[in-house]
Amino acid sequence: MPDEQSSHSGSPSSDTGLRPTPGLEIVEGREFLAENVAISGRHFIRCSFNFCNLIYAGGPVGLVECGGTHNELVEVGPVKEAIEGHGPEAIRDKILRYWKDVRRGLNLEIPATGAPSGTAGVSKRSETSETPGNSEES
Repeated sequence: MPDEQSSHSGSPSSDTGLRPTPGLEIVEGREFLAENVAISGRHFIRCSFNFCNLIYAGGPVGLVECGGTHNELVEVGPVKEAIEGHGPEAIRDKILRYWKDVRRGLNLEIPATGAPSGTAGVSKRSETSETPGNSEES
């Protein structure tokens, strides 16, 4: 299993040509197998997730050329409260936008109401699946 390479510099390796949101932790070339993986505030490049609980508390997440199967997105903390309708509307709306983008990046359906559940089938992706806030319109 490759070693985790992380950096707080905000620059992925030069061969990707992609720029993550400043401040996100970079995780590159890592294989996660049957682990609890905190994904909030991290930018994953060419990582594999299999049989993992992907723990998401809210905020930006980057997924570039990541794959895997049989994963579950576990919503906790602020994002869980926002899904349940708690908190100020403006903050809740922003959290829910991030949450929807993370679910899209993991190829998961976005439930219309109630607390989400389901299995994340992360598929091989060649494009960037970044959440809002990684562009100039945050």
